[in-house]
Amino acid sequence: MPSLLVVEDDANIRQSLLERFRGRGLSVSTAASGREAFACISRERPDAVILDLQLPEGDGLWVLQRLREEEIESTVVVVTAFGTIERAVQAMKQGAYDFLTKPFEPAVVEESVRRALERTTLRRASRARGEPVLVGLAAAAEVARKAARTDATVLLLGESGTGKDVLARAVHRWSPRGDGPFVAVNTAALPETLLESELFGHEKGAFTGATARRPGKFELAHGGTIFLDEIGDIPATTQARLLRVLQERAFERVGGTETLAVDVRVVAATNRDLKKAVADGRFREDLFYRLNVVSIALSPLRERKADLRPLAEHFLREIRPSTRFAPETLAALERHDWPGNARELRNAIERAVALADGDLLTPADLPQDVLSGTALPADSFHAQVEAFRRRLIQETLARHGGNQTRAAEALGLQRTYLARLIRQMGL
Repeated sequence: MPSLLVVEDDANIRQSLLERFRGRGLSVSTAASGREAFACISRERPDAVILDLQLPEGDGLWVLQRLREEEIESTVVVVTAFGTIERAVQAMKQGAYDFLTKPFEPAVVEESVRRALERTTLRRASRARGEPVLVGLAAAAEVARKAARTDATVLLLGESGTGKDVLARAVHRWSPRGDGPFVAVNTAALPETLLESELFGHEKGAFTGATARRPGKFELAHGGTIFLDEIGDIPATTQARLLRVLQERAFERVGGTETLAVDVRVVAATNRDLKKAVADGRFREDLFYRLNVVSIALSPLRERKADLRPLAEHFLREIRPSTRFAPETLAALERHDWPGNARELRNAIERAVALADGDLLTPADLPQDVLSGTALPADSFHAQVEAFRRRLIQETLARHGGNQTRAAEALGLQRTYLARLIRQMGL
């Protein structure tokens, strides 16, 4: 039975969603706070999560960050109030699959959960097959497979969205450590004050709020692989401690004196020019050479257009297998430069599938920036705001039976301005 967790601090909304989805044959549990939600997700690993962003004891963004850190595959649909676009954008950047605005129609939330459940099923089936899916990464994969046979440190270089995280997991699976843990850390997502504690752990009382001993990511990765993403952004003090771990395979927890030995394989990734950072004095030269044992550069999607069609078809199979591209849609995808690379491509296909009327994706279903050639990275603030505006207008029109006058009143817009937005977005 598919499982769903409803995280909502409003008891009436929580109960309403519980009853609705239990009536649809789902196994449904609930939580009323961020901490309760994370505990429930860690314990039950639900297929889908409806997550309100405004919560006590750790808000929705905190929950998303923890899910990302713990590599939990539940697909998350976030709920936000109108007027909090920035938080919705943050949520999408931290891995949320979809978002809803309050108040939402039952049909809208049911469709969003249906797609979330479908996505989780496809992702788990792909993982169960064992072999990493490396569509469009053949050249880089050949080098990665050779490097995986050894314990050499691997440095992945390339723009955001080129697949560095996918290749890092492949290196782990192909290595003799493949049955051990794979621990990923986005070093740029953590403030400097917490980064060392996250990597190396801390002792009780090491700082305000350290109420108990906590192991760090290096300890958790013992016997396996640690993936240090955005390594070019770590501060100088952490660079020194990281250098020691790479040299000696040993460290102390923050606030501790006991030296811990660790057996890990390090894979690092960055979209920065580390050689320039070394020349500018922003990155330690000795650390750079320790990381740069085997370096693999991933080309941007605009430089390997031959990979675009198979990659787009792969994403579409993962998102909704029953849907297919019209030939002119694939041609439109090929004309775009994809500054956000594979991540932007997948984001565009997901949005197109969500808004399409049937199982054939036409150019009219694609985001406007793709059709117009506007270079907006998919994870940029403006691209996410555009996606939010499109969805908000779509849902408001649906609630008012397509009546643009009533929809404009509900949105607080002039009728003529709404009509112009509808034309621009191709709704």
